[in-house]
Amino acid sequence: MTQLDVGVTHIMIPTRDGTRLAADLYRPVTDDAVPVVVEYTPYRKDDLRGATRDFGHLYLAARGIASVQLDVRGTGGSEGVVLDEYQYPQEQEDGYDAVEWLARQPWCNGKVGMWGTSYAGFTALQVAQLGPPSLGAIAPIYATDDRYTDDMHFRGGALNGWSVIGPYALGMVSRNAMPPYPDHGDAQWRDLWNRRLRENVPWLIRWLEEQMDGPYWQTTLGRRYDRVRVPTLIIGGWADFYVNAALRWFAHLRVPKKLIMGPWPHSPPDAATPGAQIDFLHEIARWFAQFLKGQATGIADEPPVTVYIRTGRGTPAPVVDDLEPAPRDTDAGRACAQAGTSGEALSGYWRFEEMVPPPTTVEQAWYFGAKRDLETSQSADAPAAECPYIPFEGLPGLSPADRRKRCGERTDDERLALTYTTKPLADDVEMLGVPRVTLFASVTAQVAFFAVGLCDVAPDGSPMPVCKGFLNGTRRNGMDDAVPLSPGEITELTFDLDAASWVFAKGHRIRVTVSGADFPEVWPSPQPTSIRVHSGLSHPSSIMLPVVPAAAARFPPPVLFSPEPRRSRFQYELEKPAVSSAYDRESGTATARQHLGETVRCPDGATVVTSEHRTTMTVSASDPSAARAAGWDRKTVSRPGLEVECIASAAIQSTAHEFHLTLDLSVVLNGSPHWQRRWNRAIPRRLL
Repeated sequence: MTQLDVGVTHIMIPTRDGTRLAADLYRPVTDDAVPVVVEYTPYRKDDLRGATRDFGHLYLAARGIASVQLDVRGTGGSEGVVLDEYQYPQEQEDGYDAVEWLARQPWCNGKVGMWGTSYAGFTALQVAQLGPPSLGAIAPIYATDDRYTDDMHFRGGALNGWSVIGPYALGMVSRNAMPPYPDHGDAQWRDLWNRRLRENVPWLIRWLEEQMDGPYWQTTLGRRYDRVRVPTLIIGGWADFYVNAALRWFAHLRVPKKLIMGPWPHSPPDAATPGAQIDFLHEIARWFAQFLKGQATGIADEPPVTVYIRTGRGTPAPVVDDLEPAPRDTDAGRACAQAGTSGEALSGYWRFEEMVPPPTTVEQAWYFGAKRDLETSQSADAPAAECPYIPFEGLPGLSPADRRKRCGERTDDERLALTYTTKPLADDVEMLGVPRVTLFASVTAQVAFFAVGLCDVAPDGSPMPVCKGFLNGTRRNGMDDAVPLSPGEITELTFDLDAASWVFAKGHRIRVTVSGADFPEVWPSPQPTSIRVHSGLSHPSSIMLPVVPAAAARFPPPVLFSPEPRRSRFQYELEKPAVSSAYDRESGTATARQHLGETVRCPDGATVVTSEHRTTMTVSASDPSAARAAGWDRKTVSRPGLEVECIASAAIQSTAHEFHLTLDLSVVLNGSPHWQRRWNRAIPRRLL
């Protein structure tokens, strides 16, 4: 495809109530009417979001698809005030209005799409549910269908750990306090900014209050798959925290659809580690050209699923320096994408499928045995296996000696977290889909959590994590219902682990671990307890894996391409995120810390924006109810005549019955205090 020159223009898009939304229009230089696609977020197109995503808008516009980066009402350069994440129904209706306004522009061919990562993927799905007549296709990347469990709030019915005041939650407090820029023709920018400072409410307060699933979480998104009636390309990652939602959306949609499932975390697939990295924008451009231009790109003729099969055999992909993009129609191009371009890539390969899991998949159960083994047949009843609840289980870098310190006389590492392991496998076992665990368990407390991990154990004994699952036992009847556990009573608990692709190699072993915490990812449960897992014919604790039988390939391998060098109008610097942990033997206290920062130099050559975040979370082994998290987030804007510093800081201290939140926001303008506010909340703890 011939690449076109691209022009970038700031525009204001009117909505039905007269509020105008700020947008950057990336438009190909051509006399032809072209389709337009929209990325719709609250992340500020003029600096922080623009710096990390404008490469995609430039890419699409150069290929004849106009692309718009749109600020949500009350954020960035848009008018109005933002009161909550996905504020319903205002935000969705604004998106509808933007789609229809863009479709009416003389340079547009009347066809509009929506695309983007995370929040922008959510808004694409939400606006699609309203059915704007001009919306012709969407391409959500790393997007969820369940804000309560499959987002950054409540995992398995338990409060997320340091993300509750982490880079997103606390970062949106400081980000929403940043000013709009005065150079887009709005003389009232300072009045708008001051109104936002007065009226904006930190989103994380409501999230901490809404501890049960229900209308608050479901209204803005929910699993209303039937309302999406436009062709949908879904991109997901096996290491992403929205991995399960990608498979659910694909399974339930009844429209032309495509799923690309790679090994990635929550990062763009052209640069994510672990790889393999691919030119995902090429696939998005093909999708939109097919359904918004009517071009036969071939993407609709392919099998609907392109999936990366993780083999996990420990052979890293080669590191390729200064990789030149291979020609798009050659085997060399495919080979670059197959191998990946990162030394941190997991071994594996791409494959076409009809669905995930494939139609040939067999549900294979492995039962927990009396000798901590995993067998495909049930064994006789045996005494229950028991381990203590260690509230900092899962803390990165914590040594077995530190764990033994907590356990007193216990010195057997396997008694610290229950483990069940198969014999060496006689053949490869490929898993593709969602594992499911059933535990017959008893505890000595009314509130207890169950963290289950699935590992691949190499012949030398080294384990590699595959996926994990989590359940707050008080939510065993549903995420909208909290029922205390009965101490000593055996309770059947069945829940899913995260979806995964993995090949357990011949000679390796499959291992399942069971513990009571996943720190600092999940806020610790409040009561000391011990966990007992029962097994055997009377209490068949087990894990079910979706196993794909070995068979000849039914499709040729997918043709995917290595990423092209990014083109951007911004200069962007990202500090390598730093994560550390420590354990104080004397106090029995574990602490996790994270730090990250970024600097943006804007296209005007005069504006510099910085963002810095720190989070610390601490828990005591002797009193897990008294966990504490502290966060600090700072954003600055520096340009001629305008120096702004926004600092949000927060602390959450829990007791057995409450969360105590203190949140401060301060804004400094040109060296002088401009705004300051504190929020104090005591929020009841509802069986978590």
